[in-house]
Amino acid sequence: MNVEGVITVDVRDTLALDQNVFDSMSKKIGEVSYVDDETGWFTIAAGPMYETQYFVPMTMVKYIDPNELFLSATKEDIQRDYSTPPPRTTSVEGEGPATTATTRQQSGYGDASVVVHQARLDDLRTMIDVGLRVYTADMVYLGKVREYDSATGLIMLDKGRTSKHDIVVPITMIDRVEAETHEIVLIASKTDVERITPVSLVRTAAKLASEN
Repeated sequence: MNVEGVITVDVRDTLALDQNVFDSMSKKIGEVSYVDDETGWFTIAAGPMYETQYFVPMTMVKYIDPNELFLSATKEDIQRDYSTPPPRTTSVEGEGPATTATTRQQSGYGDASVVVHQARLDDLRTMIDVGLRVYTADMVYLGKVREYDSATGLIMLDKGRTSKHDIVVPITMIDRVEAETHEIVLIASKTDVERITPVSLVRTAAKLASEN
């Protein structure tokens, strides 16, 4: 109970799968389909077949009980601003064998950023091979590895279903390599990949090349 005598709850203790989600005008948006306590974000499944997903920070929860929750934004706001996962940025830290790719995103608990992934690049360099299928963090297929430069860490993909052009992604965006299924899964979403600029690729390549 807070100082004004109002009972308060920790959203993390009450937020659960399949809870009904309503907007600030009591319009139903969908149901909770995924909860990430570490980052403070949760996913809402919406649509007739729950085919649409919205990615919402826990700070937007205005009221919650075991069966339902209400957000501080309208349904239109959610549809416009939260239809893609929160942006992630990756930086290269350390030197030599200790060089690490650290990926961060905004915390769903406030304005601070939170580390969502760290990977030693030396562990990844030898695992990448031509022909591996590449997927984003939200499991969008990007294409197969066509070329890989271990010195710069740049991976060239064949055109997939989502692009009319070849895609280049840096090794720093890799979450894991699944040897048994011949797949690479990125820590970045499809939207993050679309945000990659030539300048950022050049900077990453230069950083990694200098470490070799």
